Amino acid sequence: MSDVKEPLYLRWAVLDHLLKTLNKKYGDIPKEIIKDLQYARALTNFYTEDPSEPDRAKELGRIDSLLNTVERNLMSLAQVEGEEFVKEWEEKLLDASKGKEVFKSVPIQSKFIAGMPANFDFVRFNFRQPIAEERFIEICEYENVIIEFDDNDKSVFIFGEKPNITSALKEMGPFFSEQI
Repeated sequence: MSDVKEPLYLRWAVLDHLLKTLNKKYGDIPKEIIKDLQYARALTNFYTEDPSEPDRAKELGRIDSLLNTVERNLMSLAQVEGEEFVKEWEEKLLDASKGKEVFKSVPIQSKFIAGMPANFDFVRFNFRQPIAEERFIEICEYENVIIEFDDNDKSVFIFGEKPNITSALKEMGPFFSEQI
């Protein structure tokens, strides 16, 4: 991501912090909320790579819808904490939507992989624990994308054409919920 902060990303970051706060207090955050937030992040990263590209711009509506759904669900859960808690998070979300960085982000270092074609797009994921490589490989073969595992089996790079990567990400959804 560039130095200019995208309000979609900033809003996602606030929702992510709210989710973590609520999860620490209550646990048992519905998996659907977590999946929606993860998918919104993946789509936001895809969009912010080149917002002028029409295929990427088409994702704006879906990103906004996912973030709205997550926000509505998390704020509903936050009601248990009281009106003051909810107002505090509403202010943070409003600031983020105006482009203000509410939480400092840690930049993710990109990794160059020699031999990858220049015209391929890629995504990178870092998991907390090693993942089942066999199933990832099956999905990638089916979706016609290339997968590379880092030495630690916790970082995964997926290369290919954008539509194929998007399809592969949808199929990999259960892996993300396993890591939570």
